Amino acid sequence: MIGIAGTRADPVMLHFATRCVVAGVPFADLDLVEAATRGDWRLSLPPAPDDRISGAEDVRLADLSGVYVRPIYLGTTDRARTRWSGLLEGMNAWLDVTAQTVVNRPGAYQFNSYKPAHYAWLAARGLPVPPSLMSSDRQHVEAFLAGGRTVVKPICGTRATTRELTADDLGRLAGSDVPVLVQRLVPGDDVRAHVVGGSVIAARFTSEAIDYRKDRGADRRPVELPDDLATLLVQLTAEQGLLFAGWDFKVDRDGTYWCLECNPMPGYSHYDRVCDHRISDELIRLLQR
Repeated sequence: MIGIAGTRADPVMLHFATRCVVAGVPFADLDLVEAATRGDWRLSLPPAPDDRISGAEDVRLADLSGVYVRPIYLGTTDRARTRWSGLLEGMNAWLDVTAQTVVNRPGAYQFNSYKPAHYAWLAARGLPVPPSLMSSDRQHVEAFLAGGRTVVKPICGTRATTRELTADDLGRLAGSDVPVLVQRLVPGDDVRAHVVGGSVIAARFTSEAIDYRKDRGADRRPVELPDDLATLLVQLTAEQGLLFAGWDFKVDRDGTYWCLECNPMPGYSHYDRVCDHRISDELIRLLQR
């Protein structure tokens, strides 16, 4: 039986649970928000046979072959926030040492939460990364903008809409000590590649929009990556201690794959539909081992 740990309000978890139902695969609903709000839990180190989480269901963790976890917090009260912190601290420690398959272990090595370090790590592993600059100095940013079309990116791993930055936007930087992260815009198609264990499943998007995710009319289709790139992505995903990751690329007119990021907790449901649910199928196989 697979454990799905997160919240029913997360459309990604709802999608995965639906795919389990379609595949006839039994799963347990570990609604962490429900557990923090009204439930209870017992988590031991090392893990014990009677460890359990009681929320939407009362689940004995020893009964699970694997756990797919997306700890997205949606609580509102002070009591719920306090209990959430306690549950997550214990759950993360338990997930890091359990012998069961975990997608993904909280202690997995990753730089995605700080993009400048993330870009440096990607480039050091041989992936082309678009030129980038983080600065609160308006003159430095102006000089970067003069070199070509530029987009602004979040510094942390928070999901945000990518948009173009022009010189007219720089007035907001005047007198501010807050840094901005800018990156050279790479014209071309977008590719999202999901690594699930040793499998790579990718989709390609053609759009005139800066952020193709906002373009409902974008052309979208499954695609096979070059063999050497697919092999490298599997290796680098494993190097980070991840079993599941979403890799974002821009493909220019010369066929160069420019790496934008590796997402350790990808919201994959949209891409799964483009790829005939192959991502969910691989996740289910991985978690049933």
